[in-house]
Amino acid sequence: MQEPLRSHPSAGRRDDLRLSLNQLLFGLSQFGSSAVVAWRPSGKGLEIVMLPKSRLFQLKEREERIFEGPRHCSDEEFKLIAGFLGVQPTEIRLDFPIGGSGNGLTHDDVESVMSRYSIGFARFRTVFLIDVVGFSKHSPEEQASHLSTLKFCLSLAEATLHQKGLPMVMGRSTTGDGYYVWNLETGIEEDISLFVLMTLFSLYYKSLQREMTDKMPLPELRLALSGGSHYVFYEPSPKYVARNEYIVGDVTINVARLIGKARGDQILVGDCANQTVGSDVWTAHRYVLAANKVLDGFRDLNVFGDRVEETRFYLTGPKDEARFRNQKIKIVDKHGFEHICYNAKVNTHMKSGNSIFAGLQHRDLRHAAKG
Repeated sequence: MQEPLRSHPSAGRRDDLRLSLNQLLFGLSQFGSSAVVAWRPSGKGLEIVMLPKSRLFQLKEREERIFEGPRHCSDEEFKLIAGFLGVQPTEIRLDFPIGGSGNGLTHDDVESVMSRYSIGFARFRTVFLIDVVGFSKHSPEEQASHLSTLKFCLSLAEATLHQKGLPMVMGRSTTGDGYYVWNLETGIEEDISLFVLMTLFSLYYKSLQREMTDKMPLPELRLALSGGSHYVFYEPSPKYVARNEYIVGDVTINVARLIGKARGDQILVGDCANQTVGSDVWTAHRYVLAANKVLDGFRDLNVFGDRVEETRFYLTGPKDEARFRNQKIKIVDKHGFEHICYNAKVNTHMKSGNSIFAGLQHRDLRHAAKG
């Protein structure tokens, strides 16, 4: 049992109390090597179930509540998790109340701290990966400039979504020569917003690429977008700083494999299907249609002095009689695993008469990598 946790001299301030609780958990987690699986208020403070992360990932049986949902559990859930893991809960005694009292912390306050030390699981989320073609061939100064430009275009695209009131809180982690990008919030609307984010990012980047001088041209990019499951974890800190979220799982592996087979200036979209909303399945094709409806609201968008007439994200394919059909592409990664995807394009026509294109046309794929 832990010694009572003394609050900061400014005992009524929630920030100070959260910081005190965070510092205690940082020590208990052994620099983040253990994860908080469950917590509940107790008569004298809190009870928590904590387990080394290595043991969590070695569980032979899976209990949904261990990775999914908030870490704040009902008494019944708490007992179930502790029993399932065979772990004795740790009691943390506090000299301030947990709950509705104004001089303590609310349940949401505690959850915001506990989540920093947890591992979550998302059954489906869309993610896209940006890769700079030939990144290692550039000088360190050019590399820094290129990554800075990617961040600028991503931030500009996110701000544009916010202006329209779309649900987007961008998560981003570097791969060294690019970025994984996702929406911190999950849901159908949030996934659609990510398709829109990638569309606007492509538009802004291509527009800048046109304007750059020959002395420091912007490089070609490869983009891959897909959806799937993944784990979520955070970087613990003894200071109560902004929470950094990281993701890893099937979806990040899939987009990385797609990028590995993509050509310069190509956009690949994985043949993903979101079945987390019951029988209402959301396919890549359905997401694209929904994203284009949202993009109708961006007509007249000012892009570096020129205004958008229309912008469209679409999956390519051959023309059958009077219409185009989306064609699936099979690629085989370096490990021999097959991945099904679509080639995609972003076409934008400006009011000035200019057109900005991102991605390869279907007829350009004749020599694309197929295995």
